Amino acid sequence: MLITRALAILGFVIFAVLGLGLWLQQKGSPMGASILWGLVGGVVTAISAVGGAWWAEVKNLKPNQALAIVVVGMLGRMLFLGAWALVAIAVGGVDGLGFLGGFGAVYLVGQVLEVWMLNRLKGDQPS
Repeated sequence: MLITRALAILGFVIFAVLGLGLWLQQKGSPMGASILWGLVGGVVTAISAVGGAWWAEVKNLKPNQALAIVVVGMLGRMLFLGAWALVAIAVGGVDGLGFLGGFGAVYLVGQVLEVWMLNRLKGDQPS
């Protein structure tokens, strides 16, 4: 099933970024903790993206309906990102570059997987 492959790819990226963040933190680099803060936000938003695409596929939504799911999901993810970045800065004192790196690596893969999954909806519709 497509969701299994998408989650496996996402899991690989999550563990790679987690490993990098923990390794940098062990070396005493402040960027390590920043990557880990960003990773949490990236995981939440990437799973949301993949989950929305999976839900659209399971419900057999038309491409226009799936697009509405994508837009609403994107707005929700951006609201979460704004709030999570403020929490990370206020509580964790994170470095912006590390936060962006940890978040962006996972989030971008989640977005690509979402598009990949939703692209199949177009192929399933009769011409």
